Amino acid sequence: MRWATIPPSGRLPLDDSLTMLDPCPVGMPHDSFLFRFPEKAYGFEQSCLYPTKRALMLVSRAWAELAVEFMYESLVIDRFRVGRPEQVFAALEGPAGFVFKKWVRRVDIFQSPSTEDYIYERLARIGLPNLRVQNMFYSHYVGMVPFGNLLPEQPLHLVEPCGSPILDRLTSRGQVFGGLRCLTLWMVKPLPTPFHLPSNLRRLTIIAHDTDYLQVRNIFSTRDSVALPNLTHLTLHDIYQSTDRFVRFIEIINHIGPQLRHLSLTADNGYQDWTGTHLSTILCVCTQLTELVIPSHLDTWEVDPGDYGHPILQTLGIPMMSATEWVHASTFDIFSRREAFPKLDTIRLVSCGGWGKATPWLTPYALRLRGHGIWFEDYWGNPIPPASVLEDQN
Repeated sequence: MRWATIPPSGRLPLDDSLTMLDPCPVGMPHDSFLFRFPEKAYGFEQSCLYPTKRALMLVSRAWAELAVEFMYESLVIDRFRVGRPEQVFAALEGPAGFVFKKWVRRVDIFQSPSTEDYIYERLARIGLPNLRVQNMFYSHYVGMVPFGNLLPEQPLHLVEPCGSPILDRLTSRGQVFGGLRCLTLWMVKPLPTPFHLPSNLRRLTIIAHDTDYLQVRNIFSTRDSVALPNLTHLTLHDIYQSTDRFVRFIEIINHIGPQLRHLSLTADNGYQDWTGTHLSTILCVCTQLTELVIPSHLDTWEVDPGDYGHPILQTLGIPMMSATEWVHASTFDIFSRREAFPKLDTIRLVSCGGWGKATPWLTPYALRLRGHGIWFEDYWGNPIPPASVLEDQN
C-alpha cells in the first residue's frame, strides 16, 4: 500500500518540508506563493494520489481495512479539487469517524479569511489525536486572520506569525517544543526578547513583512550558534521592498552561516539592492553550503568574477524573474568556472509564479554550462534544453 501511494517526490507526510530547490510536480498551477511555501507542492502531489488511494479502498473490505491508513494520513482541504471540506467532515464526523481520524498525521489547509473559522471550528470539534504536522496557507495578508492550532501534541512542523498563542507557548520556559524540526515564522511584528528557538530545529524559514523586525539578538538568544546544532536549512523571504533588507539578512547569515547546508534568499518585489558583495560574503561565510538560492542580479557585479568561489557548492537556484538575457548572463559566466566551483553540477530555475517555461535564449547558455559539466534544469527538474537536443549537440 505504501509503495502504491508514494508521491513522485518521495516525500511522506512527516518528512521535513520541501525547499526552493526541490522540483515542482509537473502540471502544478503557477503560484507566486511558492516563494514563501515550497511545501505547497506537497498538496498538489497528494491531490494527484487521491484517485489511487480511493481505488485501493474500493477493491474489497479487506483491502479497505489496510488502505484506510494511507487514505487519511494526509488531509488537503480546499485546494486542488481534493479533500473538499464537506466530504472530509462527513467522513470524520460519521459513524466510522473514530477509525478514520486516528490515522490523520498531517493537515494542509488552503483557505481565505472567510473560511478560516468554519474549518477550524469543525476540525477542532472532531479532534485529531495523532496529528503532527499542520500547515496553513493564506491567500491574504497574514495579519487579517488568526492562526488556529489543532495539534494535540508537540508538532514536527509549525507555521506561525510572531505573537501567536502557540508561538508564545513555544518560547515560554514552561513548555518547550523539543521535537520541532521545521519552523516557518511570519514576521508581522517585533519578536519578544529573547526568542528561544528549539535546539532540535533543522529548518528555519523567516517571512518578513518588515525587515526592521529582523534583529539577530532577538532571533538567536546567544551569540554561540552551537545552541542550534541541527539547524542546516535557512530561508529568508522579504514580502515588501524594505530598507536595508539584505543588510539584515547578511547579519543573520554571519551568525548562523558556518553551519548551513542550504540557504535561500527570495523576495516578492525586485532585487535592486542585491549586490555582488552580498554574494561574496555568503560564499565566504557559509563554508559548508551545498545548496544556494540567490536573486537574479539586475546590474553589474561589483567584485571581480575571479573573487567568487566555493569548494563544495553543488546546486544553485535562480528565479527567472525576467526574460531579458543580460540579467542572467553574468551569473552563468561566474558559476561556470570550474576552478572556482569544482563541485557545482546543477543550476536550476526556481519557482516564482510568473515564468513556467524557459525562454529560447537560454539554450546556448545551457549548452555552454553542459560543456563545463553543469546541468541546467527547469522548475520540474527537467534538463534545459531537453535531453534530445543535448544528444544532437553531442
